[in-house]
Amino acid sequence: MTSPLFFTYQVFTLLFLTGFALYDKRHHRIRNAALLAFLPWCLLSPLLMYHSFPGLSLAYWGIRSAMGLLAGFVLLLAVSLATNGGIGGGDIKLVALLGIPFGVSGLMTALVLSCLSALIHLGIRKACKKKAAKNIPFAPYLFFGCAGAMLLQQIP
Repeated sequence: MTSPLFFTYQVFTLLFLTGFALYDKRHHRIRNAALLAFLPWCLLSPLLMYHSFPGLSLAYWGIRSAMGLLAGFVLLLAVSLATNGGIGGGDIKLVALLGIPFGVSGLMTALVLSCLSALIHLGIRKACKKKAAKNIPFAPYLFFGCAGAMLLQQIP
């Protein structure tokens, strides 16, 4: 079970992601200014984790966050390069930032759930409309993936 402070942090993180998802759905982009505003919120995570789970050092939480940031950035950049820009730069930066509070394992869980929700949605869409989407905003699926990963963290 997580502390009430950490739970509140997660709820507000989802609120940020809601804003990213709605903007991305409407405009098919994630603004750098919004990502820059999200950065301090993400950087608060290691301090909050240290406060919520004091058995581990602040250095541990810092390294965990740095590794999550790096893993998110490198993974989505590699996918973007392999797909000739199939993933936008805003998505790459957003996932990198989400690696800070989620860490590598939490971020990978969120990405798997995000991709599954995208595949399910696109499968249903194709079955109903008989045509595939050319490009999709990924931030809405990131919202669902992160929400699912947060729920999975609650299971003992």
